[in-house]
Amino acid sequence: FLSRRVLPPLADKITRPRIWRWSAGVALPGQKNVASRNLAGRNCVMNYFIEKQPPDEYDPDFVEIKPGEKNKDGTPKTREPVKIIEGTYRTKGQVHVISRFVEAVADSFRSNTGIRQHIIFTEVRDSGHLASEAVRHWPPRGKHRTTVHVIASDEMPHDPAGRNAAKALGYGALEDIEERFKGNDKARIYDRDGNMAGLADIGEDMDDDEVLEGLEIDVPDQETLELRMRSGKNRRMKFNTNTTLLPDGTRPYPNLRALLPYEEEDDGEGEIVVPYLHVDGASMAHQMLVLESARSLLEENTVVAVGIEHTPDMDVRVLIEFFTQVRYKTFFLGARQVARIDNLCDEVLDDVLDHPSVSLPQGNWFRRLFIRLGLISKEELRISGDKDTQDGPKRRETPPFFVAMPRGRRSKEEMTIQHMYDLFGGYGGGGGQIKTANDRKAPGK
Repeated sequence: FLSRRVLPPLADKITRPRIWRWSAGVALPGQKNVASRNLAGRNCVMNYFIEKQPPDEYDPDFVEIKPGEKNKDGTPKTREPVKIIEGTYRTKGQVHVISRFVEAVADSFRSNTGIRQHIIFTEVRDSGHLASEAVRHWPPRGKHRTTVHVIASDEMPHDPAGRNAAKALGYGALEDIEERFKGNDKARIYDRDGNMAGLADIGEDMDDDEVLEGLEIDVPDQETLELRMRSGKNRRMKFNTNTTLLPDGTRPYPNLRALLPYEEEDDGEGEIVVPYLHVDGASMAHQMLVLESARSLLEENTVVAVGIEHTPDMDVRVLIEFFTQVRYKTFFLGARQVARIDNLCDEVLDDVLDHPSVSLPQGNWFRRLFIRLGLISKEELRISGDKDTQDGPKRRETPPFFVAMPRGRRSKEEMTIQHMYDLFGGYGGGGGQIKTANDRKAPGK
């Protein structure tokens, strides 16, 4: 009785993290302290109501259980472990959220059949699962069919045994991505160094002519690659070789501009647009390499929407700074809406990032010990998966994704994407409750 009824509440009470509160703000000229938040002459936003968001807004797998709630058989209702979708490292809620956003992007471009659309997935670690799901939202329409580019990650164990085991599971293996897109002639698969995969078997004794005939897809030569690097909307751009290296200082990331067939655009075949660029990756350092490789495309607004996975070492301020440089807006991707964060005042952004729905409560070592002993529920750690999943048990980062879209772009796509995502959801509170815009209703109605 003591261990079940008395100790858990007591352990929770004495180790509970501090209550989250808004900070005071900045001081006005001539004042050292302020009693409330104020703009103090700055051009930024202060009305981000993070404390008003539902608990599943930034953790789409959160399940609320009310006190005393029971199952149909009368047993107390408990939270089920959050499972990982087979073949990926993402949860059901995470896949639902990012798939909805990709669908909103596709819907905004569906009627535009006069442009050449390319969607790009980088640092892919899920055997191409998300990319293959995204392609379904771009069915063949008009003169040009959408091309998907998938660059595999090589985030694999360094020891031979671990690497072979990971390949056996299909985790991050280039071969599994090729298998997933087998038969899709509009899919371009690349290894981590940018070498195109999906080529026919070529014998060592074949000459050059036979090699070219043996290729299943067109592979651009060096002259074509250099043309692509000099092409695009900015015709005066100097040839820019990518010198951004990995932390070990050896391998550059493939320049994403070289993937796009600008030679066809120059021939009058239609403007090239990248409706969606997805940046996966196990670390922010690798993600920043990808973004740097796409800098010229971003500066030209060739890319309309960018989705970024929330890595464990993500520094949101660094991400915002990069997108500010290329004149893009940065958003949280919530379960119901996209919320802009790059225009928040500094202290407001600090408070938002410190909120329990975004960052884990910083408990002391006593609390961690009580969680390990089972006196405090481990749900607050937001752990998904188990020892049998590919990554093992891992923490769910919240929000699971960030998105970015151009500033001041003179087109309707960005507004359409936001409206489509906000209106047609799958969660309570306005999103997912409608079939048309006329059906929208207020939360709880």
